Amino acid sequence: MENWFASISAIDRFFAACAIVGLLGVLLRLFTQILGLAGGELDGGDADADVGDGSHHPGDGFKIISIHGLAAFFLMFGLVGFAAHSENNAPISIALLLGVAAGAASVWIISKLFMMAHKLQSIGNLDVSKAAGCMGTVYLKIPKGGSGRVVVNISGRQREMDAVQLNGDEIDSGVSIVVVKIEGSTAVVDLAQVAQD
Repeated sequence: MENWFASISAIDRFFAACAIVGLLGVLLRLFTQILGLAGGELDGGDADADVGDGSHHPGDGFKIISIHGLAAFFLMFGLVGFAAHSENNAPISIALLLGVAAGAASVWIISKLFMMAHKLQSIGNLDVSKAAGCMGTVYLKIPKGGSGRVVVNISGRQREMDAVQLNGDEIDSGVSIVVVKIEGSTAVVDLAQVAQD
């Protein structure tokens, strides 16, 4: 490997070094994700992203100035530049231009893939503001003046939520309820038969 690296031209060594740095960045990012480290811990973002439904999910968004973006750019820049100059004898200016174009294209494509994945994640989240008027069941007893947990059917999907009784009364587990309103991420509920009267 050392003999090969020493035998190529300086510009080819530059392209190869960029590709190696990019590959190391990709492998580092993959390794940290396997270990369960959040994207924000390495990329300077928030480890948790609020998705607007009162819950938090690991934030693994794509930022251009991040390990994702820089690794993708350098990997493709180095590979395409090396292939253009070393293998196809392209002039240095053309090899640099092709490398920059390939690096920019890879960053753009990856950013679009991350945006599509984020949209899919957002579609999968329930908007708890739509819970008002929905029926459910007390999952964990709501004590007098305190909060418990309810399972509510929102748009045909079940969602477990923190809940308090409208008048501060106690509601036992298994009792049918209706959501009167949403305050933050907490459902304000009442007995189903009382709300229907």
